[in-house]
Amino acid sequence: MQKEVCKGECLFGKCPYPSCVKYATGNREAVKTNEKMSIMTDIALPAHSCDKNGYGIVVDIGTTTVVLYVYSLRDSKVLAVQSEINSQTSFGLDVISRIKFCGDDPKGLSLMHEAITKQLNEMIGKACAAAGVLQTDIVDCVITANTTMLHLLCNLSPVSMGVLPFEPLSYFGETIRAKEIGIELETGIYLPPCISSFVGGDITTDMLACGFADSKEYLLLMDIGTNGEVALGNKERILSSSTAAGPAFEGAHISCGMAGVKGAINKVYTMRGRLEVETIGGEPARGICGSGLLDAIAVFVKAGAIDETGRIAEEENRFITEVDGEPALKIADEIIVTQKDIREVQTAKAAVSAGVETLIHEMGIDKEEIKQVYIAGGFGNFMDVESARAVGLIPADLPTQSVGNAAAAGASLVLLDDSFQQKAAAVKDVSGHTELGNNPFFMEKYVDNMYF
Repeated sequence: MQKEVCKGECLFGKCPYPSCVKYATGNREAVKTNEKMSIMTDIALPAHSCDKNGYGIVVDIGTTTVVLYVYSLRDSKVLAVQSEINSQTSFGLDVISRIKFCGDDPKGLSLMHEAITKQLNEMIGKACAAAGVLQTDIVDCVITANTTMLHLLCNLSPVSMGVLPFEPLSYFGETIRAKEIGIELETGIYLPPCISSFVGGDITTDMLACGFADSKEYLLLMDIGTNGEVALGNKERILSSSTAAGPAFEGAHISCGMAGVKGAINKVYTMRGRLEVETIGGEPARGICGSGLLDAIAVFVKAGAIDETGRIAEEENRFITEVDGEPALKIADEIIVTQKDIREVQTAKAAVSAGVETLIHEMGIDKEEIKQVYIAGGFGNFMDVESARAVGLIPADLPTQSVGNAAAAGASLVLLDDSFQQKAAAVKDVSGHTELGNNPFFMEKYVDNMYF
């Protein structure tokens, strides 16, 4: 019987433990954690020029987390950062469940709009106070997010994106007054253009940060988080798509899975024949987050404890144990990986890798023509690249770079340098969306990529 400790269920809108502070939101119970989240907040900006004065704000509204930066525009310097769990998680873990909530509940849209605007106003207040800046000193703001999150922010119904032909009410790429959407700033807010219903403004700003707008070479972006988006191309043509990766890489739907909070196993490796783990904060292991899970599966595949089909091996292996009469793989005391957990990872990684292969096929190029692979997103930043290659999540034998919160980095470029607003529009203009759901090539590769 596992100990009843908080595993960051707050990240997924549910927590039964008293260490968390509960509060009501509509007819749903939401939760906030008092544990410090491990969220990527550092961003490295490509070359840009800025001749602005005053202060600005950049926000990246992720499906799971929200990160906000206060900038000094004069010297392109970050003065303060705030990062929190997205308050909308209590209404659904992913964009599909939130779209469905808007369709099922007459108050669904207003509840989620109010949740995110209230959260942003609180975060702006805290960040400005930390930076020693008055909110009235903020002269510009950029908010990047996926298409659904931008709809909810602007109080636009996302329901049309959940039914054929999956069309959004807006593709954004415009500046609106902050107070029009309930944000307490005396300025405009630029919302980057979205490419499709499920490839949003965050992917546009990802691509700005990775240099798509200026590159003649083919670049591949893999934004791996709660959702999985991929984009391939250069300044002349870009193809993109969203894959149904699901929340497995964030630790959801995993038997001992947890969010990236203190006590989560985030690294698994072997040393002198022994299985070793590292946890966030160096605390005793209480569960495993996405990066640790990927490491563990890579180790078990190499050790023969998991075969190429994803089945836990039947023959004796030092890693194999039994839980409730079923085979499992032991990582640490009371921390295991089950057969179901392995299947969750298999389906997620198969969707992402098959999506990449489909874009390469649709672009009509050889894989070797890709100059650089960029890995973005919360999970993508913390995962071990070699483990990802070992299980087939990312392409082998290609130069690969983790770029952290590239969406916020690209949004920061737009804030600081007006030319990047034109570059964002150019990226949108040359981008096309590849639908995977009824694509026979994708389905073939999806089955192939189920194997380790």
